[in-house]
Amino acid sequence: MLRGVQVRQCLRIVAVFAVCALASPRVAAAQTSGQLWGTLTLNWLKSDRLGFELEFEPKVTVWVPDGDAKWATLDATPGIEYAMRGWLDLVGELATAHTWQDDDVTSTELTPRAGLRLHFLSRELPTGPLRHERLPRHRIVLRNLTRIEGRNLFYNDGTEDSVVRLRNRLEFQVPLNRPKISDDGARYFLIDWEWFIPLDDPEERFASRQRVRAGIGYRHTRDWRLEALYIINRSRNTLEDSFTSTDHIVDIRVKRVF
Repeated sequence: MLRGVQVRQCLRIVAVFAVCALASPRVAAAQTSGQLWGTLTLNWLKSDRLGFELEFEPKVTVWVPDGDAKWATLDATPGIEYAMRGWLDLVGELATAHTWQDDDVTSTELTPRAGLRLHFLSRELPTGPLRHERLPRHRIVLRNLTRIEGRNLFYNDGTEDSVVRLRNRLEFQVPLNRPKISDDGARYFLIDWEWFIPLDDPEERFASRQRVRAGIGYRHTRDWRLEALYIINRSRNTLEDSFTSTDHIVDIRVKRVF
């Protein structure tokens, strides 16, 4: 269990996330929607440094503002990760998605991404034959993921949208019942905060976005992990505007490691 000093440290870190999330323009006349997501992640650890990933994400709206169409999306994202150092990973992804709306509009997305994950607390070297798992050296996991993405949307009426965005996500995790989150049977708390910042003048509505995720995870074994997250998305048309749209999302995530 967490001791008093550790609890205070965790609360300070959570407070930092809260300040970051609230230190941006307020939501003005916000429209809200409710969404349900599911995530299945398949991960192959090929060596001490190299791993491959395939992620499937079905998403559906539960409620939307009056006048807006409901939609459903299926995402499929292959990815690759290479550990250059104990504290630095290279990551690459190719997100694909197809969206169906109630108003007969459909769209296809193709989004390549590339970036770096910085581990503020170093990791252990892999142990055991064929484990290839880079374990956290400390109890608390604190890291930052920075990515550049080129998002391309193709609609069934022949129109297209594209935007180049910088995404930066600060992540925090702490175990609740084990010394480390990498211990079998560990339950853990996680929270992260991400900015989506357009690098050009996009035609896509709400390309500028802020996302906060928080929830509980359970590591059954090295091979299986389950997470339940509550997510808030805040969106706006431009960097100068106030946030005008808020999404409330429940995301159930399952991870299988080979």
